[in-house]
Amino acid sequence: MSITGAEAILKSLKSNGIDHLFANPGSDFAPIIESYAETDNSAEIPTCIVAPHENICVSMAHGYYLATGRMQAAMVHVNVGLANAVMGLINARADDIPIMMLGGRTPLTEHDREGGRRTPIQYGQEMFDQTAMVRETVKWDYELRYAENAADLVSRAASIARSEPVGAVYMSLPREPLCERTDENRAKPVQVAASRPFADPSAVTQAAGIIAEAENPLIVCSRGDAAGVVGAHLAAIAEENSIAVSEVFCTRNVMASDHPNLISGNLAEHLPEADVVVIIDAPVAWIEAKARPAEGATVIHIGPDPLFSRMPVRGYRTDLAIQANTGAALKALRDALPGKQNPARREQITKKHENFRTQTAKNAEQGSAGTASRAWVAKCISDVVGDDGIIFNERGGALSTFRVDGPNRWFGNTQAGGLGWCLPAALGFQYAHRDR
Repeated sequence: MSITGAEAILKSLKSNGIDHLFANPGSDFAPIIESYAETDNSAEIPTCIVAPHENICVSMAHGYYLATGRMQAAMVHVNVGLANAVMGLINARADDIPIMMLGGRTPLTEHDREGGRRTPIQYGQEMFDQTAMVRETVKWDYELRYAENAADLVSRAASIARSEPVGAVYMSLPREPLCERTDENRAKPVQVAASRPFADPSAVTQAAGIIAEAENPLIVCSRGDAAGVVGAHLAAIAEENSIAVSEVFCTRNVMASDHPNLISGNLAEHLPEADVVVIIDAPVAWIEAKARPAEGATVIHIGPDPLFSRMPVRGYRTDLAIQANTGAALKALRDALPGKQNPARREQITKKHENFRTQTAKNAEQGSAGTASRAWVAKCISDVVGDDGIIFNERGGALSTFRVDGPNRWFGNTQAGGLGWCLPAALGFQYAHRDR
């Protein structure tokens, strides 16, 4: 049995674990639309969610991943559609969010080939290198040339996107290979994601020894994982070893607001006091012009890419870098640490936490008179959402102004700062949890 390249794409998306296709299609995607119309078994292809703007497609896929930890796909029109999608991809890139990005490509041929050009716009939208628009924001990119390798390319793209450090990938889809016919997809994907990387045991032992001997260790973090593993291990490490935790420039909250080891994000105050600083998968750990560790402090970085190699300039001092899945690395570190509390240090940390929350409440109350301040609005929102609510925040108050009762309750836009992310990302999250 033969199928079109478009149907091969859709069936391969589904077989590679992608359940939803957030789409803003154009004329180049007619074969994809026809495949949806003609497919007898809808369970073999992703559910299509049509959105009125390309940034919504990408941001909904982003939000869905935050809710579930499962990558989804987004589909947009040729160069003009891809241009509108770039903002969403920049945000995804800045927070290491895997998305299968599909972009239409102006037909390549002008005459009798099926799928060839039929309208004037298909001349105006042609580019020498359309993919250049997104190449810096994705881990992998390729343009489909033949229908017969469509399924395998989807499998390869999905596998690369899910291999750590995870990230978006892009496939450009000219109309002709989408129209061509090829043999039915194989049932199983041709590739799978690489297994999650585990930390070098000797490096973990070294880090645990340094932390255990520290007088005043400090953990700096800014994002967790969808399953909450990072938050659980980090909270346990902090409690069991009397270590202060500061969440800075947060995109996915890690700690509950009332956790006694959570202190403020004022690193200008905390960094100079710390003799060991542990950065947990934080792309931006501090601003060098405003704060930096003490001269003699030891600085440890932990995460899938602890040096954030795709950031051209990131000059934080690094005495030990441990590359691993963040949750797995924290579990290993927790097991290696002595788990011995320091009563005097715990008392100091608790006092810092109480001062932090007291000042937060005071700031909110002061902002309740006259024009409402961000801190007061954040306090009111925190009261409304309750124990199980989720907050998506774009250019509102900082995480510290809200009250959250656990990890993954507050999501902020990335350091990339692409506006228009928050509402569609929240829609994507809520689509994954329709009852919340």
